Amino acid sequence: MRASLLQTTTAVIATALLFYPVLQIILLSLNKLPYFRIGGEFIPTLDSFMWVLQQPEFWRGLLNSLIVSLATVAIVIALSLPSAYAFSRYRFKGRDSLLSFYVVFTQMAGGLGIAGLIALFAIVSALGLRNNLLALALIYAAGAIPYHTWLLKTYIDTIPKSAEEAALIDGAGVSTLLIRVVLPLMAPALAVSAILTFIGAWGELILANLFLSGENRTLILWIYSLMSNVYSVQWNRFAAAALLYAIPPVALYVVLQKFLRRGLAFVY
Repeated sequence: MRASLLQTTTAVIATALLFYPVLQIILLSLNKLPYFRIGGEFIPTLDSFMWVLQQPEFWRGLLNSLIVSLATVAIVIALSLPSAYAFSRYRFKGRDSLLSFYVVFTQMAGGLGIAGLIALFAIVSALGLRNNLLALALIYAAGAIPYHTWLLKTYIDTIPKSAEEAALIDGAGVSTLLIRVVLPLMAPALAVSAILTFIGAWGELILANLFLSGENRTLILWIYSLMSNVYSVQWNRFAAAALLYAIPPVALYVVLQKFLRRGLAFVY
């Protein structure tokens, strides 16, 4: 009884601490004043949300972010799934070395950030792909594919081969096998891969700021521009924009929720 009470109390306190910053952002976004202080004046209004929704840059940035994020998800899934299946089901020369490279790449890529960023900027500029949304999606996907290939490969390892063997006996090809047999069984893992990829592309700032400009800026860049002068920031508008910015990832999570529970249990 005491242990249960202690666990419940700890969970409530942890939840309150985690939710407190979100509560402050919500209160700030609903305040007519451009700032918020504990114990200060609070005048509830939706003016900040109305202001954000009336900005053409918000809708243009939202569309650009959706294009980049969804394109990244499509590329990652389209390339990681066949690769993961090949690594899981086939034995070929260099397989173990490639798998080891994938693991190493996922761990050391962040440490090569500065050098890699300079090289990437030079390559993208030479190819004339700066300020290109799909090019940015390709860059995001290139960084995500090794991790998600390994993730999906590990999940495929747990799928019994009996269903695939039955389909092969019936004359199914590799593409039919992937689409009609493997794909439905992998829904939880694909949901996890999709949400992680989407969130990674949706919230990325450094590369987007480096390669995009003008009307191709993503939503996070427009929100960041609201802080161009920290001494005159309308914090209530900034908070409202941040809350609206969080809606698409949350909506995707809700849509994929029934698959995510099983997938996250497997991943973690």
